[in-house]
Amino acid sequence: MANAMLLAAVLVYFLVLPFSALALTQDFCVADLACPDTPAGGPNPGLQITDYALFANNLPSAVVETVTFLDDAQVKKLKSVLGGTG
Repeated sequence: MANAMLLAAVLVYFLVLPFSALALTQDFCVADLACPDTPAGGPNPGLQITDYALFANNLPSAVVETVTFLDDAQVKKLKSVLGGTG
Protein backbone atom coordinates (compact mmCIF):
# COMPACT_ATOMS: atom_id res chain seq x y z
CA MET A 1 0.00 0.00 0.00
CA ALA A 2 2.85 2.38 0.82
CA ASN A 3 4.45 1.71 -2.56
CA ALA A 4 1.19 2.59 -4.34
CA MET A 5 0.92 5.87 -2.41
CA LEU A 6 4.52 6.74 -3.22
CA LEU A 7 4.00 5.89 -6.88
CA ALA A 8 0.86 8.04 -7.00
CA ALA A 9 2.67 10.99 -5.40
CA VAL A 10 5.59 10.72 -7.83
CA LEU A 11 3.22 10.41 -10.79
CA VAL A 12 1.29 13.53 -9.76
CA TYR A 13 4.57 15.38 -9.26
CA PHE A 14 5.80 14.52 -12.76
CA LEU A 15 2.43 15.43 -14.30
CA VAL A 16 2.30 18.86 -12.64
CA LEU A 17 6.00 19.77 -12.91
CA PRO A 18 6.14 20.71 -16.63
CA PHE A 19 3.18 23.08 -16.34
CA SER A 20 4.48 24.82 -13.24
CA ALA A 21 7.96 25.21 -14.76
CA LEU A 22 6.46 26.82 -17.87
CA ALA A 23 4.54 29.31 -15.76
CA LEU A 24 7.66 30.24 -13.83
CA THR A 25 9.78 30.87 -16.92
CA GLN A 26 7.28 32.92 -18.92
CA ASP A 27 7.72 36.03 -16.78
CA PHE A 28 11.47 35.66 -16.28
CA CYS A 29 13.39 38.82 -17.30
CA VAL A 30 17.03 38.38 -18.30
CA ALA A 31 18.03 41.95 -19.20
CA ASP A 32 19.53 44.26 -16.60
CA LEU A 33 18.34 47.69 -17.66
CA ALA A 34 20.50 49.51 -15.10
CA CYS A 35 23.83 48.27 -16.47
CA PRO A 36 26.07 50.67 -18.43
CA ASP A 37 26.56 50.47 -22.18
CA THR A 38 30.32 49.81 -21.94
CA PRO A 39 31.77 46.43 -20.95
CA ALA A 40 33.53 46.00 -17.63
CA GLY A 41 36.85 45.31 -19.35
CA GLY A 42 36.61 48.33 -21.62
CA PRO A 43 39.38 50.84 -22.34
CA ASN A 44 38.46 52.97 -19.28
CA PRO A 45 38.08 50.55 -16.35
CA GLY A 46 37.78 53.28 -13.73
CA LEU A 47 39.34 53.35 -10.28
CA GLN A 48 41.26 50.28 -9.17
CA ILE A 49 41.95 50.28 -5.43
CA THR A 50 43.40 46.83 -4.79
CA ASP A 51 46.79 48.23 -3.84
CA TYR A 52 45.25 50.60 -1.30
CA ALA A 53 43.02 47.86 0.11
CA LEU A 54 46.01 45.57 0.66
CA PHE A 55 48.78 47.95 1.70
CA ALA A 56 47.27 51.22 3.02
CA ASN A 57 45.78 49.69 6.16
CA ASN A 58 46.78 48.44 9.60
CA LEU A 59 46.65 44.71 8.83
CA PRO A 60 49.63 42.73 10.08
CA SER A 61 52.27 42.20 7.41
CA ALA A 62 52.02 38.42 7.88
CA VAL A 63 48.40 38.46 6.73
CA VAL A 64 49.22 40.55 3.66
CA GLU A 65 52.17 38.26 2.87
CA THR A 66 49.89 35.23 2.96
CA VAL A 67 47.29 36.83 0.70
CA THR A 68 49.67 38.34 -1.86
CA PHE A 69 52.52 35.77 -1.82
CA LEU A 70 55.03 38.62 -1.44
CA ASP A 71 57.95 38.49 0.96
CA ASP A 72 58.15 40.57 4.13
CA ALA A 73 60.48 43.22 2.68
CA GLN A 74 58.22 43.93 -0.30
CA VAL A 75 55.11 44.15 1.88
CA LYS A 76 56.77 46.58 4.28
CA LYS A 77 58.08 48.67 1.38
CA LEU A 78 54.61 48.93 -0.18
CA LYS A 79 53.04 49.69 3.20
CA SER A 80 55.51 52.54 3.74
CA VAL A 81 54.86 53.99 0.27
CA LEU A 82 51.05 53.82 0.58
CA GLY A 83 50.83 54.83 4.24
CA GLY A 84 49.99 51.51 5.84
CA THR A 85 51.07 50.35 9.29
CA GLY A 86 51.51 46.96 10.88
